[in-house]
Amino acid sequence: MAGEALLLFFLALFLIVESFISEAKNFDALIAEIVFAILGGLGLLFAARGIRRGKRYGNSPSLLANLIALAVSYYIFEGGWPGIAILLGIFALLAIGGILMITAQSAKLAED
Repeated sequence: MAGEALLLFFLALFLIVESFISEAKNFDALIAEIVFAILGGLGLLFAARGIRRGKRYGNSPSLLANLIALAVSYYIFEGGWPGIAILLGIFALLAIGGILMITAQSAKLAED
């Protein structure tokens, strides 16, 4: 989860640097993408901290973010970047599996 947050921060940094290197055609959309990447990264860091501490509030945002990542990997694949899409899909599936295992384990402990 924290790794995904770092990727979003690097994406925001890339977009900022790219805006200085090349000519931005739609400046409003670029600003929105940068803000979204930064806010998303902060949210994922918060969720990762919750998961690391064993709190349940991190599970749902983490699961949602990785389900979105699966959809994004599909569109990346359709866009002609299969290597990146498969890598993103594998990471998303591993994260989803881990989150579901953590949730099942905490539910089992709550029953006992």
